[in-house]
Amino acid sequence: MTPDRPAKTILVVEDEPDTSIFLSNLLTANGFCPICAATLAEGLKKAADACPDLIIINAMLPGEAGIRLYQSIRTSDRLCHIPVVMLSTLDSSTFYRCPGAKRSPAGRYIPEPEAFLQKPPEADELLTVVNRLCAACSTDFGDPE
Repeated sequence: MTPDRPAKTILVVEDEPDTSIFLSNLLTANGFCPICAATLAEGLKKAADACPDLIIINAMLPGEAGIRLYQSIRTSDRLCHIPVVMLSTLDSSTFYRCPGAKRSPAGRYIPEPEAFLQKPPEADELLTVVNRLCAACSTDFGDPE
């Protein structure tokens, strides 16, 4: 990121306060602008309002809300282009066996997120993924410079 370019906005949807604070502080310290949400409803509202550059979701939000949030993002014409990083205590192969991980309630195929990291994420690994996805997003949508 250069001084003349605005910070990338990252929505963090995490219900565990310690993890939310860790992610927010890590992102802020590395030049990003985090927006935090703790529930499915709050996450959807903030995603729609802010249209962030990237979304990080705790896949294991209570009541399968993490999966439902991901489904909602991927089936929304306005939000489906936003890259998503899923965080989970489960490994990715176990997660994708969960009902609803690959299909919406209407039976529509849901693609896998751009990244899947186990919780707690390593700071360096998370930053590498976030930087890569934000750079790809800038390229894909033709940001100036």
